[in-house]
Amino acid sequence: MKTKVFYVCALVCTLGLMTSCDHRITPETMSGTYQGKIEVKLNVPGNSQDDLEFPHQAIVTKAGDAYVDVAIDLDLSTLLGEPLAGLLGENMNFGTVTARCLVGPTVDGEAPLSGTVTIGAKSIPVYGEYDERTLDITYPLGVVTVEFEGVRR
Repeated sequence: MKTKVFYVCALVCTLGLMTSCDHRITPETMSGTYQGKIEVKLNVPGNSQDDLEFPHQAIVTKAGDAYVDVAIDLDLSTLLGEPLAGLLGENMNFGTVTARCLVGPTVDGEAPLSGTVTIGAKSIPVYGEYDERTLDITYPLGVVTVEFEGVRR
């Protein structure tokens, strides 16, 4: 009888180990198209303008064993409108930018992202996080900061 109980316990424990899932976030699990919104924050002293939100999308592709490329169209002059973009005194059409991001280790179902994007002659740090199917990424672009949040389709 003790032997049968031992075998049943061993079988239950073995099945638990064999059916456990790997919840690590990898470039493969992140790849896809994300639908969501961008939020544009104006970094101008004395600014009383609320943050502006627009529907948007980003495309994430695997760029290596630990890297992803995050591509997003940042033509803010179209989104903000010429009068507001003109007031900021800078060209707000950054075009489609692609940030190469390192996917950090998964902790509690989330993985940090850190990388850079080159716009013109400037290299700009980009940071964010990924969890489940949600991507959050921030682009500090000088007079504006753009935050994207979207869910993979």
